[in-house]
Amino acid sequence: MTEKHDDARIIEFFHLAFLQVLPLRLDQARYVVKGGVNLRYFFESLRYSQDVDLDAVAIESWALGSKVDEVLASPAISLLLRSRGIVVEQVSKPKQTETTQRWKVLIAVTGRRVPVRTKIEFSHPSADPRRILEAVPDRVVDPYGLRPPTMFHYTAGAALEQKVRALVGRSQTQARDVFDLELLLRTHRDDISVELMDEGILEVAVERIFELPVDAFRDQVLPFLEPDIAALYDDPAAWEQMRRSVAQRLTEIG
Repeated sequence: MTEKHDDARIIEFFHLAFLQVLPLRLDQARYVVKGGVNLRYFFESLRYSQDVDLDAVAIESWALGSKVDEVLASPAISLLLRSRGIVVEQVSKPKQTETTQRWKVLIAVTGRRVPVRTKIEFSHPSADPRRILEAVPDRVVDPYGLRPPTMFHYTAGAALEQKVRALVGRSQTQARDVFDLELLLRTHRDDISVELMDEGILEVAVERIFELPVDAFRDQVLPFLEPDIAALYDDPAAWEQMRRSVAQRLTEIG
């Protein structure tokens, strides 16, 4: 296993530990897991997520900030992390606004000279009701010896629309959005809403897909797949097939 793949596992363990402790400080109804973590835990994505993204629900930013600070400093998360030789070395809060709250976390690992980095980010959008309360499946938590945390997460339809909007709205187009869309469109295509068509978002999304060269996929996605899986995708033809498949499915929806 390469160091990058090892980092991905360390980060996933930290995310799971954080999400296990979070409901001790914050009502589960006040946050919803989204993005890559949602897809990996609940939709069988093969991609590890570098950061954990959540939506805050009906909570003031100052109150949320206090609760997250308490979680990161709590004995509970320290004990969970220590069981794997992990320590939170540093926490910074580079962005704390009424709409976005971000924590950067530096993780020290026994036997490693270079720490591992991840982010926790909460957004304060208009509430999307398409969410489900579920426990993280055993297939995700078993390798880490953790109990499965329970959390609200977005449905496939909500996740699909969020990914299309992310592909269109980012200042820098990301290959991981195409990888995630391929999974969702292959398994939950009928869940996408016609609301997207009204804004012409699907057309822009198709254009963005073809802005991404294979090197972007190799840099942004392959390091977050298991080595054997990454080897299957490490081929320009595989990336081209993925791009065309996603573009075709989005065009058919539109």
